[in-house]
Amino acid sequence: MIENSNTEFKREYTDSIRKAVVAFANTDGGCIYVGIEDDGTVVGVADVDDVQKRVISLCRDGIQPDVMMFLSCDRTVIEDKDVIRLQVQRGTDCPYYLKGKGIRPEGVYVRRGPVSLPAAESQIRKMIREAGDFHYEQERSLEQELTFKETERFLQEAGVPFGEAERRTLRIVSKDGLYTNLGLLLSDQCQHTVKVAIFSGKKQVVFRDRREFSGSLLLQVNQVIEYLDFHNALHSEIRGMKRLDSRDYPVESLREAIFNAFVHRDYGFSGSILVSVYEDRIEILSLGGLAEGVTYNDMMLGVSIPRNPKLAEIFYRLHYVEAFGTGVRRILTDYAECEEKPQFLVSDNAVKVILPNLHAEWDHPVIAEDVVQDERQEYTTEIAADEGVYQLIAAGLDSRKKLQSELGFSLTKTVNILRKLLDEGRIQRVGNGKNTRYRCK
Repeated sequence: MIENSNTEFKREYTDSIRKAVVAFANTDGGCIYVGIEDDGTVVGVADVDDVQKRVISLCRDGIQPDVMMFLSCDRTVIEDKDVIRLQVQRGTDCPYYLKGKGIRPEGVYVRRGPVSLPAAESQIRKMIREAGDFHYEQERSLEQELTFKETERFLQEAGVPFGEAERRTLRIVSKDGLYTNLGLLLSDQCQHTVKVAIFSGKKQVVFRDRREFSGSLLLQVNQVIEYLDFHNALHSEIRGMKRLDSRDYPVESLREAIFNAFVHRDYGFSGSILVSVYEDRIEILSLGGLAEGVTYNDMMLGVSIPRNPKLAEIFYRLHYVEAFGTGVRRILTDYAECEEKPQFLVSDNAVKVILPNLHAEWDHPVIAEDVVQDERQEYTTEIAADEGVYQLIAAGLDSRKKLQSELGFSLTKTVNILRKLLDEGRIQRVGNGKNTRYRCK
């Protein structure tokens, strides 16, 4: 007998048995023998009944979800000595985790050969998806130590209760009492951010100012809108006896574009929402393409299927959005009499909304629709290439040569994309020369 992917030996009772049980339940099942040395030497168990009770109690009280229906603990005799055999089947409610550690790598274990190892976050998410219908908002959050100071403030100001019952109704807390990813997004510990950059001129060359907003999504969206409102210049024009005031960007259109970026983005990606303000336009880039089953033409007709419906519902309760599906139509209506029209550029992994500055001086005629289609395709390809490089870096391809080889890009294109991701603050460079490596921030 040797230790392997389905067999573990314990010389005596120890709390580490829990890790092995979790690992087997999360992987392909296995047996734990108490009373056998790591090298296979049988030493036996003196008080079998007592150890059995302790093992059962340890698993019942120290592992979540309940794993007991997948366990059997019995006495067996090996080489004339009493040994406890704990048989573990793969569970149906993965991931199983140590109660005191939570659904995090330090609490979730998987079996790799003869060793029980902490699961990577990507493995944990995969197990959650496979356990039932996948919806990011309703996944169990990997972080359970959450506070809601800012969210509670915004909801109270809007007259929306935020007690324990309401948290369950809003799906911030799941049926088993754990915080969901929606809870994480609304918490003060939210890891996603929005990056806003103000550029001089019409190109992404000289920064005038840049900010990064973090914390609860409700705090972020309010801060971003307030910041952009400050940079949305007011212009006055005298017509007859009246003074007419107008902004560079229609206020409602800008708000709709920002709200849509939050509601429709894919929070499974670790990158930030990017807002770039130029002399002649604002570009809002949100990760995640259109929801499954929705086409570009559907979107332009007003079809709206929020990727995060519960977040959209909270935005609706706070009167951030009036009704679902009106955002694109409102933006097009605000620009109906304008020479320059908004653009909506879509790829598999991102959506970019471009709002023209109503007071910018344009040195070209109105763009024909076929040219717009060409530019849309060009932008779409650009977004997909950038996101492809970013995702490969996140997956561990950390050198320029590896990225270039994997994607089949030219040296110049690969370098330009890396430089752009560096400028946007999505990645960082480590090392120099041949030892240069790239990491996601």
